[in-house]
Amino acid sequence: MRKLADFVRFLGLALRVQFTSLPPRDVLVTQLVDAGWGSLALLTMLTVFAGLNLSVQSYASFERFGGQDLLGLFAGVGGVRELFPVMAAVVCGARIGANLAASLANMKISEQIEALEVMAVDPLRYLVAPRLWAVTLALPLLCGYADVVGLAASYYGAVHQLGLDPGSFVTQIQEQVTLADLGVGLFKGLVMGWLIAVIACFHGYSVAKRDGADGVGVATNLAIVHGAVMCIVVNLLLSWLIYG
Repeated sequence: MRKLADFVRFLGLALRVQFTSLPPRDVLVTQLVDAGWGSLALLTMLTVFAGLNLSVQSYASFERFGGQDLLGLFAGVGGVRELFPVMAAVVCGARIGANLAASLANMKISEQIEALEVMAVDPLRYLVAPRLWAVTLALPLLCGYADVVGLAASYYGAVHQLGLDPGSFVTQIQEQVTLADLGVGLFKGLVMGWLIAVIACFHGYSVAKRDGADGVGVATNLAIVHGAVMCIVVNLLLSWLIYG
């Protein structure tokens, strides 16, 4: 309960510093590039495999009742609404969350944060706020990128590997996947990105000097685990609210 109370308090402070002032542009750009561009290679590789697997598994199920032409519908709606945004959040969240938690924890045990306080610089405003903004802005962009790559991989698997008619696949996506579906996926990325950043910053910022290197490892591990769990839970809650 004490940890939960600490998190709620940190959450309030993070909201205050994030929305009461914009971070320095150079710091924000650096964090945004690290969060977004640094995650593209990993996200591309895993989304390609996820898109291919989506085609293979759904084709095997639809083939039982002659519904192969519905593959485009399933890949489009299921991928854009659920699979690709969640994959982007969980995969990139693990990388970004670990990086945020480790960097802040290292600053904490090396007394860099105390040095900022001595110089009358608010560490939350200088260190936490830019990271919150960067991840919050980067995740929707990564979700949109994952949609494109995942659908392209699903198309390749369905058409070139399984022999599905390309016109049928594309038509199903055009007719069934709406701008609202794309918007929902991006909105989920926005929410999950913010949660990932808050959780990671909290665990990194909560490390004490006496915890040493072990504290950095624990904070990093907790940031990854809690961030991934919250992404799954929040995705389900948002799906219930929007589609339920």
